[in-house]
Amino acid sequence: MAFVAAAALALIPSAVSAAALPTLAPPADPVAAPVSADPLGHVRGTLVMVHAGGWAGHDAAAQQQLMERPGSFFVQRGWRVVSIDYHEGTQGLQDVLDAAGGELVRRSSDGPLCVYGESAGAHLALVAAARLRAIDCVIGVGTPTDLPLYQSEAAGSPDQLVKLVASQATRFFGTTLPELARWSPVTLAPAIHADLMLLHERDDPMVSALHASRMQAARPTVEVVALEPGDPSMPFIHGTVSAAGRAAYDAALGAFGDRAIGDRRSERAAARTRCVRVGRSLQDVGLRRLRDALRCLARRRPSKDRAQSARWRRTQISLRGELNAARIWARLRATKSGTRALSALASGRATVVVRTAQRSRVVLRSTKLGGTTR
Repeated sequence: MAFVAAAALALIPSAVSAAALPTLAPPADPVAAPVSADPLGHVRGTLVMVHAGGWAGHDAAAQQQLMERPGSFFVQRGWRVVSIDYHEGTQGLQDVLDAAGGELVRRSSDGPLCVYGESAGAHLALVAAARLRAIDCVIGVGTPTDLPLYQSEAAGSPDQLVKLVASQATRFFGTTLPELARWSPVTLAPAIHADLMLLHERDDPMVSALHASRMQAARPTVEVVALEPGDPSMPFIHGTVSAAGRAAYDAALGAFGDRAIGDRRSERAAARTRCVRVGRSLQDVGLRRLRDALRCLARRRPSKDRAQSARWRRTQISLRGELNAARIWARLRATKSGTRALSALASGRATVVVRTAQRSRVVLRSTKLGGTTR
């Protein structure tokens, strides 16, 4: 989607109305080559970045801007960063897929492969995650997740830029609700296996908070972060953010990235045990198979504290992101209560209860308490 203020208005001459300009025309220049930066030392993960622009396509200036923010932030934290330009409309999706696939072939790191997108770029990032299972995580800022909803909102909006972007969506993705739904991340949610975080400005005039909440309804594990608004003279993506909002943005990106790296490390360690389905999500395999995978992990590396394990009764942990046996196992192994729970599970003396949400809850409890598995 278009930026507010300078970036957005650069696409629309101030004297021309949306009715007079039905499309956001891409620049005459060709699509720019990817721009990349590598950290000093070991590469902890790879991040592909997709700029905004109302699906209008190539914009080398916006591509370069992402390298400065948040690209440099991730490079400093050990990530390889690749910012891409792309073709307009649906062809842009292939550019995102090609960039992600290219990094997989390159074997840029043994860490996670993630995609960061803003506005229309975030939409393409989510659709790409539905097509390419190897994408481990997606960060979207100001993300339109429900194209039929956007059309409905645009119909009642006095903002001509909103109407213009809605017109772009129908030009590229279809004019009927079923056609638009096929390009909507909320519809594609079951096919997305990546961890997701959606951030939005509270004063966003282009994409309402409903888009993030609807995606979270479709995928309860989606992390949603609302950013506090700030000075109108200092636009962010669509709206504004205060100093506190910017700090929250940086903190959320840092924590999400660090968690992605840690989760990938846990999954590699679990895979070495040769237990099956340890990296498959609860959404994929269901609770019974996730529990079986977790029990296998517990048996391969049993607790040495069996005397204390016999007196164990209950352990509860909370996790963000998608749930799988490897991630749960890693968290449980980090505490005495968790290792006792794993020992009890290995010997068939524990049940597992899971409640998925933005911060999911996993409870292991002794069968002596009469617990049942759900």
